[in-house]
Amino acid sequence: MSDAAELVLQAETRAVMGKKVKQLRRDGLVPANVYGRNQESRAIQAPLAEISRVFGAVDRNSVVTMSIDGASDTIPVVLREIQRHPVTRNLLHLDFYQVDLTRAIHSEARLVLVGDAEAESKGGTVVQSLELIMLEALPTDMPSSVEVDISVLTEFGQSVLIRDLTLPDGVAALTDDTVAVATALAPRVAEEDEEAADELDLEGVEGEEGEAAEPGDGSEE
Repeated sequence: MSDAAELVLQAETRAVMGKKVKQLRRDGLVPANVYGRNQESRAIQAPLAEISRVFGAVDRNSVVTMSIDGASDTIPVVLREIQRHPVTRNLLHLDFYQVDLTRAIHSEARLVLVGDAEAESKGGTVVQSLELIMLEALPTDMPSSVEVDISVLTEFGQSVLIRDLTLPDGVAALTDDTVAVATALAPRVAEEDEEAADELDLEGVEGEEGEAAEPGDGSEE
């Protein structure tokens, strides 16, 4: 990944609001807002190619420098929220948060399982029960993901809890430290869990038969 400090996201003030933003998207522009502590929200837009260039080169929680209307007085922002079309997955809207680099922020990070669990070699299954963790850190210290070492799961029934995670210096977990992230299940328990999941899937299919999805039009504000 590139150094976020080397990248400048070029954005413009947005005058188009409401359902009219559909035309912006047709023109290859992504509507967005930028807000901050004790600051009013500002409506902005940026080319999709520009968004892809910058966020294709940095991690999800990276601090990015933003210039609005070509101003040399840039601002540090983090990408706070992404809205996508439920069917096409095209970008609909972005929310940016202008950060104070000296003040801690809260953000979510993905939990990624790493290592090999001895319990799996005994026929068990490791089930991840939590996908995201809420963290507190300075903007420049905030990670996008946290590794979960499952090699400590040697016996069935053992779990890795939030309190067992190794976090980078300056990063604190806000999620309850007794919450399980991953658990080693015995073969029969794992099989029963899979059967229950299959039954739920079948019930969902039967309940949805004959119903047509009606995706939203992506309007906002």
